[in-house]
Order: sequence, then C-alpha cells, then structure tokens
Amino acid sequence: MRYSSALRCSACEHRAILDRTVAVRLVAETNQALVLYDCPVGNGVHVRNPDFERGPIA
Repeated sequence: MRYSSALRCSACEHRAILDRTVAVRLVAETNQALVLYDCPVGNGVHVRNPDFERGPIA
C-alpha cells in the first residue's frame, strides 16, 4: 500500500484512509513521530504528526 495513493477522507482534511495494521506500521516506522486516531466518521484510521499539526483532531 502506498500512502500517497490511499483513498482520502473528505471529512478529515483529506487525510489518507488507512487500515489499522498499515497505520500501526507507519507509526512504528517513524519511531512514534506519527500517531494514529480513529476517523470520527468511521472511515478507518488516520495518522498525524502532533509536532507539526496543532489543534484538535478532526
């Protein structure tokens, strides 16, 4: 799965819609620089970098 070609969530700033397994792997590969969270409208999970993205999660 390529992050750049993942489906995007229109409710969450067009973040990639990820399977939890893929999101967990991305978090691990970034040494926890990314964090995952459940999409509030049920579109899988998303990742974000809290060091660069301020404010509440969508």
